[in-house]
Amino acid sequence: MKRRNLTVGILALLPMLPVLTGCWSQREIDDLSLVAGIALDKAHKTKAETTLNKNGAERKKEDLISITYQVLTSGSGSGQGGGSHGQKSFENFTETGDLLLESTREISLRTERQIFAQHFKTLVIGEELLRTTPFRNFMDLMYRESEFRPSALVFVSRGLARETLELSEAKEIPAFRILKMVDNQYKSTRILPSVTLTKLLSYLQSKSSFLLQAIVKGEKEIKFAGAGIVQGQSGKLVGFLDEDELSSITLITGKVRGGVVKFTDEQTGQKNLYEILSYKSDIVPRVEGDNLSFEVRIESRGRLSESWVTGEKSFNDRFLKRQGQYAAKQVERDIRQALEKIQKQYKADVIGFGKELRIHEPKVWDKVKSQWDQKFSQAEVRVQAKMIVTEYGASGSKVIEHQNPPDP
Repeated sequence: MKRRNLTVGILALLPMLPVLTGCWSQREIDDLSLVAGIALDKAHKTKAETTLNKNGAERKKEDLISITYQVLTSGSGSGQGGGSHGQKSFENFTETGDLLLESTREISLRTERQIFAQHFKTLVIGEELLRTTPFRNFMDLMYRESEFRPSALVFVSRGLARETLELSEAKEIPAFRILKMVDNQYKSTRILPSVTLTKLLSYLQSKSSFLLQAIVKGEKEIKFAGAGIVQGQSGKLVGFLDEDELSSITLITGKVRGGVVKFTDEQTGQKNLYEILSYKSDIVPRVEGDNLSFEVRIESRGRLSESWVTGEKSFNDRFLKRQGQYAAKQVERDIRQALEKIQKQYKADVIGFGKELRIHEPKVWDKVKSQWDQKFSQAEVRVQAKMIVTEYGASGSKVIEHQNPPDP
């Protein structure tokens, strides 16, 4: 009887054996080079590569593209910085060649640890590469290999992308710093909503024009500096918007979490600042025969956060109304200037006018979608802004609405 029970027990345990084998495919973290960020540039060898090649490390290849991996060092702890005793918390490896995967494998000849990119956070693409090579050509590896994280954020650099991953501070990891800077979107209209690898793929598949947050490298720091314009049909970078132009485009899209509007009190010539507390923007397409136009309607509630106008009480109704009117007038003027550049110079709908046309007028969209960027460049866009001053500092709050500019 006991032998029978033992046999039954063993048979009952047999189905559980496969789940008791442990993590058969596990890789020890100490044996991996954990990637924090990746930079892609048009072929531009580093001094280290040049020296290695000169000493006999050259391989047969065409120099088309450089890939840089920023990996965490053993002293970086959780990856948020903090190298011990001044030790740098990251290390950058650059390889130049004609295929990205081959270059990645080549790095294994320079380090004892395997490149592991499943947790990388940021991808920065150099201006020169994106101006000369379509996105689709060099992004195949990112989508074909499951090891690359689809939630990673994508940026474009003014200059070499790899330089944005080089900071002199030993305790700071540039890839993570860029990621944290995106969180400041609630403070500025000059920071775009994030573009992930997944969202980028949808742009490329639909051949839609879009914007990428631009990064510029200073002597010892990096900064968000406007946005790169990627034309949908070509998949290439065609130009940049500066910070003010990007702010205006963001105000059109309505994807605003916060920010400020600088304007001038035309009666005194003094500068003032309107801070956005809430914001709404609508794009309304109008179709009249063969004529296509759009209306941009903006409404915001905000605070008069700074005023250099002296001699008037900050809580005076006429004063607040005047400031709100001038703030809206400035917004309308800035938006028209940015639209002129987007429509006439670049002919690229990076804002979403086509999306609104598709939603509201699907039959019209079917007729024009194959040549949409050209049609967009010819469309009239009317802008109407309405600001509502609800706060003026610590003194209290009231609501002063306006729509039209004040009488002279």
